[in-house]
Order: sequence, then structure tokens, then C-alpha cells
Amino acid sequence: MSKLNSDLSDNTIHGSIPYQIGYLFQLITLSLRQNLLTGEIPPSFGRLSSLQVLSLRSNQLSGEIPRELGDLSQLRSLPENGLSGTLPPELGKLSNLQELWLTSNNLRGDLPKDYENLKNLTTLFVTDLQTKGLSFPESANLSSILSLTLRNCSITGSIPPYIANWNQLRFLDLSFNNLTGGIPSTFKNLFLYQMYLTRNMLNGTLPDWIYRNVWELKSKIRGKFMDLAYNQFRFPEPETHKTFPEEIVRKYCPDGQKKSQYNSTSNFYVNKPANNWAYSCNGHFYGDSMADSSKFVQKVTCGAAVTGASLYDEARLCPNSLKYYGFCLRNGNYNISLYFSEIVFTNNDDYSSSAKRVFDIYIQRELRLKDFNIKEMARHSNNVTIQSFEASVREHLLEIELFWAGKGSLYAPPSFHGPLTSAISVTPTTVQNFEVNRPGRLSKIGIVAIVLGAVLALILFLALMSRLGWIGDRELRDANSSTRLDWPTRVRICHGIVKGLKYLHEDNPSRKIVHRNIKPSNILLDGNLNAKVSDLGLAKLYDEENPYKFIQEKGTVVYMAPEYAMRKAITEKVDAIVLHSKGRLSELVDKQMPNEHVVMKQAKIILELAMRCVDQSPTLRPTMSEVLSELERISN
Repeated sequence: MSKLNSDLSDNTIHGSIPYQIGYLFQLITLSLRQNLLTGEIPPSFGRLSSLQVLSLRSNQLSGEIPRELGDLSQLRSLPENGLSGTLPPELGKLSNLQELWLTSNNLRGDLPKDYENLKNLTTLFVTDLQTKGLSFPESANLSSILSLTLRNCSITGSIPPYIANWNQLRFLDLSFNNLTGGIPSTFKNLFLYQMYLTRNMLNGTLPDWIYRNVWELKSKIRGKFMDLAYNQFRFPEPETHKTFPEEIVRKYCPDGQKKSQYNSTSNFYVNKPANNWAYSCNGHFYGDSMADSSKFVQKVTCGAAVTGASLYDEARLCPNSLKYYGFCLRNGNYNISLYFSEIVFTNNDDYSSSAKRVFDIYIQRELRLKDFNIKEMARHSNNVTIQSFEASVREHLLEIELFWAGKGSLYAPPSFHGPLTSAISVTPTTVQNFEVNRPGRLSKIGIVAIVLGAVLALILFLALMSRLGWIGDRELRDANSSTRLDWPTRVRICHGIVKGLKYLHEDNPSRKIVHRNIKPSNILLDGNLNAKVSDLGLAKLYDEENPYKFIQEKGTVVYMAPEYAMRKAITEKVDAIVLHSKGRLSELVDKQMPNEHVVMKQAKIILELAMRCVDQSPTLRPTMSEVLSELERISN
């Protein structure tokens, strides 16, 4: 009988695998990958004595690996799937085996001892093995190995020097284990293209040969990838060009004295100059190991069918571990919302729409959601799901991690497995927690100055209202004046002030200007009672690239926004700041104004608008365009 090859991959075959396939004794290749198969692998497969390649990946299989597969003496490739149970020791007898993939599973137990002597093995890929702890054997003879991945398998002990004897080895991934000690000196003789030792407990001084190459992360010129992040290495040169989460807390956050637990040579990005958020990304795409960082931000091809869909136009993607850090948060409880939409596995033409993205969610290093599947929760690609959690912040640091635990589709095109998220929202559970600690500790003197400044600003605000005739207290008022301001005139004066500031902020043909000294005496009225903004002595050109530019400059504290005293980023919205009374708004209206419904309604809108302009958070204050639009609406 002639030999048989059966390739039914990349279809939508449903149901279980027929046990009758086990009677096709002449079968050499059986590929059922990328289908919708369910159920168990039939034990009858052990009868396929001629079988060399068995491909079942990217299905929905379950159950244990049949021991009978150990009888397939000709088998060269055994791929991953969503299986469970222990690893059969019989697989160690497959002397012709060249590729063994054990990922996307729920396997438990140790690797059988015979595995270490599979001399023809070129690829060993084992991830997320549920075990109490593994260690490398005293010796192992994987002389043909090209690619070795033992990721997240709870491996303890040191890295054995004999790995350097496997001179064919080009790819090594021992990340997310509990390895200790240093990198063996024998490794300098290896010709590794990629090495991942991320998040172990390795220590010691990095050898020179590592140090010369480690900063060429994902260098396409040399073709070498390396990640040694989240270990306890010492560097032989000053670490002037690396930034660690704990260092930001210690440097920029008051009371931030947290000792650095890790060092990092990974991709760690901080939003400068605010230094209040950062993210890190570890790992590589196994289906496209040469993918650069441009692949880590994916754009939607078909918009999400929800309100606010623009939020989901892009998503950050990471192969293994995607971490977000929130710095300088006030200690307390926060509500955390994570926004997801599967915008990558969406295409019916390349079968990616049937692929699964599965990962775990950790908050403050605590597992909060395991085996999270975006499409399953959202019920379809491009649909949206929001996952909400509550977490406590201690030592001013929030850590959110999306961790790929080897589940889901690995090689489904496009080959971008791993966690993906569109947005993150962090809000305090109580008002008391809202204040954020930022660079520069406020002293008691500074706090007193802010309070006094607020009181004086309130007085100035009342004086301004008196000058405009909004307050009815005669002791503060235009008494011998013959000029009377009716309501439309007062609205026109407000309109003129805002129009002048809008010109400085938005319409100036050269650059944006911040006045920085808005006060009653700097608002002039001409003979026709048209308002003019005057005295630009403290005005500055605004530099969006350096919002902290004005912090050190001297000025009249009374007329400064809180951002100055609290050393926060300065924007044009400092010109909107005036503190307000907490009394009833209607009592601020001049009693001589006609008690008409239209006047009182407009006065209330203007006063509420003024309160928005003095919000303690600059981001919540309206722009001058928004204020002007509101005043024009009132005037009309």
C-alpha cells in the first residue's frame, strides 16, 4: 500500500476526531490544525506506526495526552493543544522525535527523565507547566537542539553550564522561572541569536560579553535579541540610561522610599516629563520572532460597534508580559477599569477570526482573572468588554500586569499572541484619595502659603465681582459713579475678557501666550465699556514640550494657580483660575439687577462657568474657546 498524507488544516471542521483514523496504518502526515475540533485525542492514534507528523494545534481539544502516542516510533513532530493531565513518560521513547511542543495546555507534573536524552530533538517548547518545582538534571544530551524553551515551569536552581555544550543551540528561553545564581561563563562560547532570562532570581555581575550586546535589544543589524529584565544583576558600568519603576517612586514621589527589587534591560517606557505612568513589554512573538516594536501597537481594521468607539481604534499588544505602572498615587483604594476589544484576530479570510487570545490579569501582583479571553467575554471580534477591579495602593505605586500564560492561539495568522488592551482607567474610590503626590514635597510653609493665597484670591474675586457690579455690597462699590452697568453690558464685559485671553491662548499667529497675571486691576474698560486685557509683564510663550518651565520663576503668589505651588505641569489654563465662594450662587448677583427669570438664569450659568474655571484640576477647566462659546450662546 502507498503512503498517505492528509492535510485538512485551516478549515472549520467541527466535532470530535473519529477514532477510525487510527486504522489508516499507512498514514505518514496528519494535519488537522486550525479547525474547531473538540473532545479528546483518540488512543487509536497509537496504531499509526508509520506516522511521522501529527499537527493538531489551534483547535479546542481537551483531555489527557494518550500514552499510546509513545508507540509512534517514527513520529518526528508533536504539537501543542489545550490538553490536561500529566506528561506520559512513554513520550520519552520517541527516539526519532525532532519537535515537541507542549504549550496552550493545562499540563501538570514533571518532565519525564527520558526527555533529556532525545538526541534527535531540535525543538523543545514547554510553557506554563503546573508543577511544584523543577530543576535541571545533572546531565542532559540534547546534542541536536536548536531551540529550547522552558518558560514559566517553576524551574529552580542554577542554569547548568553544560547547556554550552549544545553547540547547535540558537534560541534559549528560560524566562519566568525561579532560577538563581549567575549566567554561566561557558555561555560566551554559544552562538545564540536570542536569549530570554526574564523574571527569574538571577544575580551577580553581568559578564562583559553580555554587557556589550544587551543594549542592542532587537537589533536587526546583528539579529540578536536578549532580555534579562526583572532579575537582580549588577552592572559593571553606571546605570545612567536605565529607569526602573521603584526608582521613579523614590525620586519623584513624596515618601517614596521603596527599595528597588529588580533591575531591567527590557523595554521600559515612561511618559516624560510627567513621570506618572509607564509600561514595560517582555518577550517575543513565537510565530514572528523578528517583529519589531511597531507591531506592539495594532490599529483597528473594522471599528468597534459601541459608543465611544474611537477609544478602541488602537490597542497595545505584547508577546508575554505587558505591565503598566501608575506612580505617585496617594495610598488608598482605587477602582481600575481595563478596556478590551479584539481588533487583531478578526479576519475570516485568513481564519484569524477563529483564533483565541487568552491571558491572565494581575493587579498589585495578585492574580485577579485567569484565562481571560477577550472574544469570549465580548462575544465577538471588535466587540467591547470592560473588566473592573478594586485595588489598594501602597507606597504610591500601582502595578497592572497582563500576562500570557501560554494559552490560546500561538501561530494563527497574524502571529501576534499575548495580551492586548485598548485603555486603562484608574479612579479613587473616595474623594480623599483623589489628590496625587507629584514631584516636590509640600512643606508646612508651602501649605500655609497656598491657604493664604486662596483667601486673598477670594477677596480679589469678590472685588472683581464688585467692580463689575455683580455684588450688592455697597461698601465694596463704582458709589459716586454715574456709570450704571445693566445686565447686557456686564455680559459684554465678560465676553471681552474671554475673547482677549482666547487670542493669547489660541489665535496668536506666532505662539501660544500665557498671561499669568489675570486680576481686576489688569482688566481695563474703555469709554464704551469694552473690556481690555492689559499688563503683559509676566506673560510667557507657552512651551508644550516643557510644561514645568515656569515652576521656578518668581511671581505674585496671590494670582497664581495651584499648579505653581504644587509644582505641577503648567498650561494655559492657569489664566482661568480664580477661587470662588461656596455660598449660594444666587446671593452673588447684584440685588439691583432686575429679578427677571432670564437675568437670573444667565447669571447662574455664568457663575457655574466661573466655578468650572477654578477647578483644582487643570484638565477639568474649560478652554477659553469653550468659555467664549458659552458666553456667546447666552448673549444670543
